[in-house]
Amino acid sequence: MLPTGFSLLVAIAGWYYMFYSVAAGSLAGVEHSRMNRRRVRLRKAGGLAMFLLGVFFFAGFYAVELDRPSRGFYLIWAMVLFLLLAIVVLGAIDLLMTRKLSQQHHCV
Repeated sequence: MLPTGFSLLVAIAGWYYMFYSVAAGSLAGVEHSRMNRRRVRLRKAGGLAMFLLGVFFFAGFYAVELDRPSRGFYLIWAMVLFLLLAIVVLGAIDLLMTRKLSQQHHCV
């Protein structure tokens, strides 16, 4: 039951981030429009990665046999690891963009 709940929560968070989060768009008045569009796209990509992480995490526990790992088992769990890495990288890029915006805003 724990993997199901976790998968659902991660997928819901990703869905929310893709379609309902407006935090990045609210920076439009502060940062350059091109950078703001990039930030919005990065956050939507992060939301998609989170949604897919929920799907693949669920599949990793219920679509393949854990007792006898097959090629599908390894592919699914490799995808989970790749999506985790993608989320961390996208978050780090967003953090760097925020830091740069903060430095620019304090220098003005």
